[in-house]
Amino acid sequence: MSIITTVEAVPSRLYAIYSSLFDIENGEAKDRLESWATPPSLKNTTEDSGGSPTKLFVNSLLEARRIGLVEEIDDKLQLTADARGGGKKGDRSEAYFRRYLLRTLFDPIRAEETQQDSFMLALTWLLSTNPLKPMSFSDDPNSAIKMTLGENARKTDCTIPLNYQNMLYWARYLGFATVVGVGPSRRVIPDPVNAIDDALPAIFADGNELPVETFLARLAAIYPVFEKGSVWERFNAMRLIPLNGAETRLSATTSIALQRLADRQRLAMRSVADAPDRILDFGVREDRVSHIGLRGSN
Repeated sequence: MSIITTVEAVPSRLYAIYSSLFDIENGEAKDRLESWATPPSLKNTTEDSGGSPTKLFVNSLLEARRIGLVEEIDDKLQLTADARGGGKKGDRSEAYFRRYLLRTLFDPIRAEETQQDSFMLALTWLLSTNPLKPMSFSDDPNSAIKMTLGENARKTDCTIPLNYQNMLYWARYLGFATVVGVGPSRRVIPDPVNAIDDALPAIFADGNELPVETFLARLAAIYPVFEKGSVWERFNAMRLIPLNGAETRLSATTSIALQRLADRQRLAMRSVADAPDRILDFGVREDRVSHIGLRGSN
């Protein structure tokens, strides 16, 4: 089980549990927590296939325990010390919630220990798709994933619509996707602009310009789903058709995200003669980049 396969465990529901316990150092009884955490977030059924509020709470709580957010001590539920992350009553709880999720979901060892490793593989597949051709939010993804991974598609846990949609909710929440439209016309676009933007302070911790390969290595150390990352390499090894130019080109998704950050004056990209570079793929045109610099704050 994982946040993908537990369809009730969308970000808003896990955060409802987390935030309800954040300001309570000594824990709370399960029935009281359910009464607090259920309205309004857990009674909102717009992001699932339906079901009673009690079932939604129980399944969300099971997943919260599985990923290490919550533990039970003396018949009371409370946040684990790791999930609390040093946060105190009155702090902005969502910042600590997101920080814990990022540490858990994007660390390959922690992700495997908490049964979440399928999420990064599914996310890598999403980032490998063409952002210039948005995909349906509702269609069965099995055929599309199998076209890329064959029988390894099952390792993404996204071969049925409910799991696929749950992955998309998490991808959007963590800054890797944009969902547009309503109803049957709803579309999803791989869009990691916000995720990359959030990582820039750590990437440029010791300087304002880096060779592109150093930039990519540091980005991949934070998010292994990008080029040079361990999950990206695992994904490419599973491909039915090998990816041509993997050592010289960036995906269209990464290329467009970097260009959008440059357009926002967050990054500067340049190509220096004789310096190792990468090809940027914009679909209708290409460019090259050898150095990436940090320009300023939002």
